[in-house]
Amino acid sequence: MHSSKMTTRLTTTIISLIGAPGSGKGTYGSMLASRIPNSTFLSVGDILREHSEQNANNAVGQAMKETLRSGALADVSFVSEAVLQRLKHASHQNNLVILDGFPRSREQAEIVSTWPIELQRVAALHFNVPDEICISKLLGRRKCSICNGSFNVNGVNDNGFFMPPILPSDGSCPKQCNHETDWKKREDDTEETIRKRMKVYHDETEPVLSYWSERDRLHAIVPYNGVKDIDKMVNAVDKILTDIQQYKK
Repeated sequence: MHSSKMTTRLTTTIISLIGAPGSGKGTYGSMLASRIPNSTFLSVGDILREHSEQNANNAVGQAMKETLRSGALADVSFVSEAVLQRLKHASHQNNLVILDGFPRSREQAEIVSTWPIELQRVAALHFNVPDEICISKLLGRRKCSICNGSFNVNGVNDNGFFMPPILPSDGSCPKQCNHETDWKKREDDTEETIRKRMKVYHDETEPVLSYWSERDRLHAIVPYNGVKDIDKMVNAVDKILTDIQQYKK
């Protein structure tokens, strides 16, 4: 049993999803994990929000809540340690970890080289989506407080991108859910905060693309049709898994 666990850890691949806020990383990442055997999806944003809620009554939790609200990058050492602990756990149970939200800066990317060797098998998948399309999708995000369903009321048909609104199919959101009162926006999904997050992305996260490209670990995709391009995304992941043995250190 022990040797089986060690084998799993040594063959775990981590794919970091890169893209502007609203590019669909979270949606695509969870869909990919559901389609690919022995894989899991981790959202760093969710990890930090959980930490903020669990520590709501102390200074650390309050500082994290303000960071999330403002759209700024969280403390590098704190985020890196939180991600590392989750990855250690996930790598015991999965051959592939799809990671949304880390690394988000070149400094964070360089920290990966200090991780245990079994967690250094990392590549990046870049979702290339224009800012204005991302902003429109972010402003349309809704979560039902009754059924916990996630929807998007904004559609996109621009510049070759076609993404209809994501609305509940029959039976997926109970009739007692009131779209006017029960569908909530995330606290940090205001246009002001979104544009700040876009600036942070361009200033801090885009250099991560260069970092992975320099190491031949960067793959890119343009999801013109949103979730309907999931097969294309699965093929991109398959290519990463095939090529990863050839990556430079």
